[in-house]
Amino acid sequence: MAARRIPLVLLACGSFNPITNQHMRLFELAKDHMQSTGVYQVVGGIVSPVSDAYGKQGLVLAEHRVAMAKLALQSSSWVRVDEWESQQSDWTQTLVAMRHHYNHILNDYKTRTHNDSSGKPTVISGSSPQMKLVCGADFLESFNVPGLWLEEHVEELLGHFGLICVSRGNLHPERSIHDSDILSRHKHNIFLLTEWMRNEISATEVRRALRRALPGVLTEALKLLLTKPRSPLQKQQTCRWI
Repeated sequence: MAARRIPLVLLACGSFNPITNQHMRLFELAKDHMQSTGVYQVVGGIVSPVSDAYGKQGLVLAEHRVAMAKLALQSSSWVRVDEWESQQSDWTQTLVAMRHHYNHILNDYKTRTHNDSSGKPTVISGSSPQMKLVCGADFLESFNVPGLWLEEHVEELLGHFGLICVSRGNLHPERSIHDSDILSRHKHNIFLLTEWMRNEISATEVRRALRRALPGVLTEALKLLLTKPRSPLQKQQTCRWI
């Protein structure tokens, strides 16, 4: 009998100014880890760019950031861009965005069966999907910044949803959990992953290089945004319900 798995959707919120291959790699690392637990079946991923109201210096207009994200993900069979947050007139709190995306998924969710490599069902018919936020160590550390987060928001985000934190090998997100009573209380719902492969791709550096028009940078920047098309078979595997 095939193992019962919980359908899981991964969400990443942020400026994506611009999106890079490193952002997409976070999704792949998170997916591999969660499926390796034997508990979850990742059925989709969502990239949710912030709106122009976020007010970050150097923030490109939302329509352009969304367009770049769509271009970067056009060959992905399971991650898509959602424009809702980017279209809001005010800055949207992370928890509010999570509630919106999760409620949308629940409303649209219909009984589906996902098969493993042997063709046996791995998601029990009628199971409600879960959603977890994919983030970096800096996001996890932000919970410990006084006054930055509402305590009730942290409780709901960690208690109802959960986090998948991907950090580089020289960082120690465990310390952030240790230093926080709330994080420690919900540590069972915080999944820590280490990215051992050195990758210095930075959206900030991409913007700076483009701004300074360094030789050859346009080609390199496009490489960060474009991926090779998948085969027709892979495209057919796109999860339509998210």
